[in-house]
Amino acid sequence: MRRVNCIVKPIFIQSMSISKKMSISKMKSISKKMFFLNKMSILKKILFSTILISAATNTDISKAVASRFKAALIATVAKAFNKVVNKVTATLVTAAVFISAFAFAPQIVFARDGVGGFDGLGISAGEITGRTALDYQEYTFITGEPVLLKGTLTMTKAVRDDRITYQYSYRLNNSAKRFQMTREISYETELFKKDNGQTVTVTKYTRTPSEKIVTDGETYTLRTMDFTRTSLVDEKPAVSYYSGNSWYRKNYEIGGGTMTSQSGRFVTVEATGEFYGFDQYWGAADVEETDFIIEYSDFRNAQGDPDHWGGSATVRRSQSTITQLRYVENEPDAISFRGGYLETRRNDNVLEVSAKLPEFDSKGASTDKIKTYKESTKIDTFPSTKRLVSPDLRHIRGHWAEESISKLFGLEVFKDGPSQFNPSQYITRGEFAAALVGAARNTPEDPAVASSSTRNRAPATTGGGRRGQAPDPIFTDVSPEHIYFSQIEEAFNRGLMNPMSSNMFSPNGEITVADAAVTFIRAMGLESLASYHGAITNYLDDDSIPDYAREALYVCEYIGLLKGDGAGRINPSKVLTKGEAAVMLDRFVEYMREDLRKDYRDRIMDF
Repeated sequence: MRRVNCIVKPIFIQSMSISKKMSISKMKSISKKMFFLNKMSILKKILFSTILISAATNTDISKAVASRFKAALIATVAKAFNKVVNKVTATLVTAAVFISAFAFAPQIVFARDGVGGFDGLGISAGEITGRTALDYQEYTFITGEPVLLKGTLTMTKAVRDDRITYQYSYRLNNSAKRFQMTREISYETELFKKDNGQTVTVTKYTRTPSEKIVTDGETYTLRTMDFTRTSLVDEKPAVSYYSGNSWYRKNYEIGGGTMTSQSGRFVTVEATGEFYGFDQYWGAADVEETDFIIEYSDFRNAQGDPDHWGGSATVRRSQSTITQLRYVENEPDAISFRGGYLETRRNDNVLEVSAKLPEFDSKGASTDKIKTYKESTKIDTFPSTKRLVSPDLRHIRGHWAEESISKLFGLEVFKDGPSQFNPSQYITRGEFAAALVGAARNTPEDPAVASSSTRNRAPATTGGGRRGQAPDPIFTDVSPEHIYFSQIEEAFNRGLMNPMSSNMFSPNGEITVADAAVTFIRAMGLESLASYHGAITNYLDDDSIPDYAREALYVCEYIGLLKGDGAGRINPSKVLTKGEAAVMLDRFVEYMREDLRKDYRDRIMDF
């Protein structure tokens, strides 16, 4: 029977995301005439911009204003209603969580920049070695209804200094709707490295894009486009985080005519979005939410009023890389090992759409009735599998930490002498540093940008040394001959562990619960989740938490990484055995594999 009251045997709590994402803030207009629009409400913005457009094209202002207000009011009322529903739902869920506070639930393809299209509004199968054409899907609303387009996205990237150049070529269709779309676009992302280690990216296209959609004999041609995309990247020891904003406005003409003509048909699509993501060895997530306003004008009827209609839509996209572990028992008895863990990696790609667009009569003219749409699509990717090593651990069978120990040896977080592994023996700082480096592995680099990031990366060690010789060791008590020399220096250089003094690491020293918690939060870079002054936890022995670990243990409790013992204590000064350290490290890897991804996905998508 496994011991269940050990303070470092965490209960695996699946993340429950009950907060809703705040409304997307509107980006400032890039037009000088509309510079002060950021001070206005959305309806005032629409009124003012419509007057400008109408004045420029000599169109009927009252008709244009009515059309835009119709679309905007639909979007505004819908969003307000959704906010009320979300707040009520969040309150009920919070109450349920409070009532059940003691209940609990139980090649390598990484997410890469650009695989969601130039605007991040589509989903793909992700980059695969040797292939530049990706299976790709996106929605268009240009005809007044959501139409799912499928096909290929060909993407190439080139790096020069602090700039990344992207080239995209789209070939998409929907045979049922008789849609065909081609698009070519090139843009450049400039990287600005800041003193605090963060990087600001600014993206803009480098030449005029081309796009053409053909459906039922009608041709929609992109005439003008404004586009901007920016992000903030924050690289931590084991995770690289980012968030950003995007905006574009596309103007299409249908058939012949020009954008200033009063005898043609035109569609304007404006999109404003926010995106978030992270990348790390055990998985990745990239989520985006974008709001659309679609406007159509038909000036062909010289005797009657031109036909104007408007609508709104929201697209939510999630692309994530998932790493799963499953133990596989061998069927034959006469085999040298009982079984082992199977590691499976796959991409999970989901696109959700909600829209409010007008109904059309039998002649194709818009009516005052509004139709609501809600659709979704996904792309399943072929999983990549790998069997993990299966060392001989017969001597720990039945131990309460057997599963965690076996898993960590399979993942090669633990490497040395499995037959000599004693779960009751105290783990040393050197042993823990080696295991931590294996658990908190470096974030994989995009091969297309590796050359650029390598130039900015700090050297592996900070020691001196003469040319042709190995660098001098950082610590006087860890010589190059030490069994964990490289792992200890890596743990220090990456900011995972601190020395005991300026030049001593104490590799044979002990590790406490508090020490381990500090390393986990540093690895993920989540220190800022703690309150600035006096973070207070709910552990019954909160008063015994040392100052240096108070913020880390607060964050561990907040994100569900560590849970106290059966009595509600965390016992921060308890010295860890190898078995207890194995359970903590296993939980850390599980959080990186599962919980972190769910936190991003569940806050955006309807999971």
